[in-house]
Amino acid sequence: MFKSPTVFVNIVLPILLGIGLLYFYQQRLRSAADLGLGEGTSSYFPSVNNSPIHITDPQLTDSMVAGWKARGSRPVYLWQGNSQLHGVNQYKAGQVNCIEFLFNKLNDRHEEVLGASYPNGNMQEFLLSLLYLHHKFPIWGFIQPVFYDDMREDGIRAEMNIPDLLKKVKEDSLYFNNIPSIKSMVSNDSLIAGVKADNFSGIHATAQEQSERWLDKQLENTWGIWKNRPDIRGNLFNDVYKLRNMALGIKANTIRKMIPGRYADNYQAFLNMLKFCKDHQLPLIIYIPPLRNDVSPPYNLTEYNNFKAQVIHDCETSNVICLNLENLVPVQYWGVKQGTSFGGGTEIDFMHFQQGGHQLIADTIYQTIGKLGFK
Repeated sequence: MFKSPTVFVNIVLPILLGIGLLYFYQQRLRSAADLGLGEGTSSYFPSVNNSPIHITDPQLTDSMVAGWKARGSRPVYLWQGNSQLHGVNQYKAGQVNCIEFLFNKLNDRHEEVLGASYPNGNMQEFLLSLLYLHHKFPIWGFIQPVFYDDMREDGIRAEMNIPDLLKKVKEDSLYFNNIPSIKSMVSNDSLIAGVKADNFSGIHATAQEQSERWLDKQLENTWGIWKNRPDIRGNLFNDVYKLRNMALGIKANTIRKMIPGRYADNYQAFLNMLKFCKDHQLPLIIYIPPLRNDVSPPYNLTEYNNFKAQVIHDCETSNVICLNLENLVPVQYWGVKQGTSFGGGTEIDFMHFQQGGHQLIADTIYQTIGKLGFK
């Protein structure tokens, strides 16, 4: 059939394997947004009258602001975080997260809370998000957890590659000049160094772009698998991640070491956040997030304790409320997740808790808001 085996090996076989892989993952597909949570925990993003009150993509901000205006532009508190804010362990239909709990409680005060959470978010991204959302609508109070895990993360996600956000970063460069990664991105006129927001930006204004856009649109309209390829890509990378963990013996309770360079940039972003709130007279609640206390945490305890002490000290220096909520959520509200390696069974989930934990943390924030008399 083929005159040369090279044609089959280099062209036909990869196409067949690629199509087979697409169909394989289509049968076991999970949303890419849920992959980092692990099986056993689900994402929950509440909305009111079809308008989001909790987002994970900054590009949904305008929709969230429109809903807030439609409800009467009530005094609003912004609550940011990582997947702990939107992840509900052992989720059951009808359950809600802490954002919705607090939103309902604030109704009696004719106030509301809006949430923004980013899976594996870092403090540099939280600072960018705060700057952008503060520009979009008036914030009466701000709530931000400071996770030790987040200090190990780096980079700015593609969803934040928004021209309006880049403009605000340049206007308020005071809060980014001492963060090398963001300073470099701004100088290159892009928040995403080396990452394109558009799959076609590398071939802009060419015949190839026109033909590829046409082909992409036709495939999305006629082939469901093509439309799901971002989730399929995420599932594939997740399996590679599991394979790596299995090879290296990494488990949920494996000690996570500090990464000095990333820690320094993220902690500087935290300090800049404190300064931003002070300069803009924005009331702020910082909290050390809940952590399982029935087993040893996956941290170097000396490093972790130093981190907590420094956060509390810097909050006190800035006259900012800092709550230590480490032991707030009792063990019965924590759960398990699918193992982070192949054949690993289930593992303890150190990050996400069940609905009862969400209610406890919402109640605590509500009480703190009342005591502080925000607004």
